[in-house]
Amino acid sequence: MPGLLAFHAHPDDEATSTGGVLARYSDEGGQVVVVTATDGAEGEVHNYENPEDIRTRLAEIRAEEMAAAAAVLGISQHHFLGYRDSGMMDTEPNQHPDCFWQADFTEATARLIRLIRRHRPEVMTIYDPFGGYGHPDHIQVHRVGLAAFFAASDTRRFPLEEGETIWNPIKLYMSTWPRSRVEAMIQGRLKAGLITEEEAKESEGWGTPDEDITTLVEVTPWVDRKVAALRAHRTQIPEDWFMLQVAEEDVPVVLGLEAFQRLYSRVDAPYRETDLFEGIR
Repeated sequence: MPGLLAFHAHPDDEATSTGGVLARYSDEGGQVVVVTATDGAEGEVHNYENPEDIRTRLAEIRAEEMAAAAAVLGISQHHFLGYRDSGMMDTEPNQHPDCFWQADFTEATARLIRLIRRHRPEVMTIYDPFGGYGHPDHIQVHRVGLAAFFAASDTRRFPLEEGETIWNPIKLYMSTWPRSRVEAMIQGRLKAGLITEEEAKESEGWGTPDEDITTLVEVTPWVDRKVAALRAHRTQIPEDWFMLQVAEEDVPVVLGLEAFQRLYSRVDAPYRETDLFEGIR
């Protein structure tokens, strides 16, 4: 069974956008590796009565939450890339010298390449160029992940270290949300009285056009694991969060399918796929 390396920005992102595929491919016997770029130190604090006390050690707590989520999803290996959470654009944390947004691009790429060469995944996932919603760390995941995918075999700029051998991942994907899924989710929340008509209109046009989606992976049997992994990220996921309020009839569309755009493949594969390993296994 081929292996998957999912590159994410913060602890909890792995469950939000790829929790189903991580659990599915783990159960199918694949090596499932998650690399988290940052420590999540600038995240929110939910589900605690003393959020200010929690905030002083949020990075430590989020590492514990990440370990719990990884166990739920069956992740084979998890690594932090070693950067501080960058916060949002034009904020003080975004200028911190240790944050991912301020990282030396070549050094960050080299760190990820070390892990690619160690785990030798056939498939990698990153985000789109906008990082889904414009978060600096998500944008940086796209940049660094894209560079590392293509430079993993570049021994001139990234010489082999002791014990390393050249490795070229075969397929590269961006995780995304199809526009039809966003619409189904919004209409479900509107019908349940969870949002107003005005709030529903604000979400119009969000998501990736369905015709641009190359890969839809069925993960309905793993939805409970995905939700359990989300709940493991206790500080980040409030009980009224939208992915915990999906009506049962909407689960197959909103949570039961995970969507990707294929950026590159070194093997022949159809434009429309139902498996990230199409053409490999």
